[in-house]
Amino acid sequence: MTYTFPIAASFPNTSLRREIDRLFVDTISGRAAAQWQPHVTAREDGQGYTFEADLPGVAPEKVEVLAEDGVLTLRGTRVLGSLAAGEKALLTEAPSGAFQRRFALPKQADLQAVEASYRFGVLTVRVAKVAPAQPRRVPVTVTPAAEYQSAE
Repeated sequence: MTYTFPIAASFPNTSLRREIDRLFVDTISGRAAAQWQPHVTAREDGQGYTFEADLPGVAPEKVEVLAEDGVLTLRGTRVLGSLAAGEKALLTEAPSGAFQRRFALPKQADLQAVEASYRFGVLTVRVAKVAPAQPRRVPVTVTPAAEYQSAE
């Protein structure tokens, strides 16, 4: 026999499991202060890392990108329009308020070579990789035998 419990009623628009997962991740990652989380796609190629954050309705001047201590931080605020006099909201699905996403970057990431662009509601951040260190030939100097013996 299968029993059904009305869990969805206590967590509107989400499942209990998703809500528990979100609370757990928010607590251990320090994201609890953010009011919503944009979807982000991250990719790597031979030259660097690309992050694309979906930010429809977020004004570009409300977006901040920080790269420090091996962490890339995307944060900002989405402000929804206010209702006119006599108007009431029937449905509001677009999240609003502050958001923040933080990504630990690999050691190969060059934090001095970060570029960000914003187009059609998508923030694209490109982090270059540091060029791999090339082996360096070190010359070996030879001490003449006479100098070696006089040092004793």
